[in-house]
Amino acid sequence: MSGWVKFQPLIKLNQTMKRILLMIAFFSIGTSTIFGQSNVELTLKWNAPLSRYEVYARPGFTQSGFSLGASQVSVVVPSSVADAKLTITPSAGGTWTEEGIAIYAPTVQPTSDFHPITSAGASTNFTSGVELLLFSFTLPGGLCTDGVRLFVNNSDPSSSAAGMNGSDFKNTLEAGAGIEYYQSNYNNTGTQCNPCNITAPELSKQ
Repeated sequence: MSGWVKFQPLIKLNQTMKRILLMIAFFSIGTSTIFGQSNVELTLKWNAPLSRYEVYARPGFTQSGFSLGASQVSVVVPSSVADAKLTITPSAGGTWTEEGIAIYAPTVQPTSDFHPITSAGASTNFTSGVELLLFSFTLPGGLCTDGVRLFVNNSDPSSSAAGMNGSDFKNTLEAGAGIEYYQSNYNNTGTQCNPCNITAPELSKQ
């Protein structure tokens, strides 16, 4: 009997530890699932009826009142466009403005101009897989130019590249204590002002 009394606390301790380990395991699985879906993709489109460019966010999660923090979405424009700021119209995610200094035809990539569009953030309603218009913009003169796209973090010039003047144009969508939600761009090969969608049957005479 004395042997049972001696080892009983050890058995209880092991059972408690098992419960703790199970809780940690379930929490880890749940956390990895949440953070695995906590990403936002970006795209840029030309809206012909409204004669404007539009930047959309496509979240991998659903959350009303998501606290979007300080963010930057950079737009790359052909250097043939006049050197002037873009005209921004905010829609969601805060007041988007081009307050930073644009870089025009830098040595490292002379065919492009780089425009940083930033926001201090705001409460934003996200629905998983549904595009949300963050802001729209027009080019100087209000004309459409082919080839406008979003900055690509891993391949466009870094702040240390020749002619970038130390400016960082990386896209970022932050929330909370500096948690990054931006993941990547999609359909980002450059906008077309007049895409040709005519098929062979449409060309034939009736």
